[in-house]
Amino acid sequence: MATVKVLQVVGFKNSGKTTLTLDLLKQAKNRGKTVSTIKHHGHGGSLELPSAQTDSMRSFEAGADCSIAFGGGVVQLHQRKQKATLDELIALASMGNPDLILVEGFKEADYEKIVLLRSAEDWVELQQLKQIALVVTQEILGLDKIPMVLQNDSKRMQSWFINWMDGDRNENI
Repeated sequence: MATVKVLQVVGFKNSGKTTLTLDLLKQAKNRGKTVSTIKHHGHGGSLELPSAQTDSMRSFEAGADCSIAFGGGVVQLHQRKQKATLDELIALASMGNPDLILVEGFKEADYEKIVLLRSAEDWVELQQLKQIALVVTQEILGLDKIPMVLQNDSKRMQSWFINWMDGDRNENI
């Protein structure tokens, strides 16, 4: 199996990570790609779970460490883990053999990433991240050797993503 391409979308709260991730997902699907997504839930607390009345959730609530349900072409998995690395989540997301995995968050992970800036001040902290492939910003910044796209330039963003997505699978990964 070929190595799946992974692209992170990172930035601070309200920088547009979810909006961009969903846009990239739509672009990839429009080009016939299979895509998995991973989101870091950084809002504190547990995730919302399906109704406790479903059989799979009844098993999970009764103490199952992993509960999987399948129906209508959808696999639903709930697994208890105190901690999970991005690599572990990528392994789970890779089970469907996607062409690419879009990751929202996990700033410190070592995968190619798009960094979203709300202001030049964000760059002061975020420029230390590894494998920055693109910076998306609201204002023109003088960046050395890092491609930059203005936030409202959807044509350049789409062009960059298509080139990234369709490029050599082993390039930079």
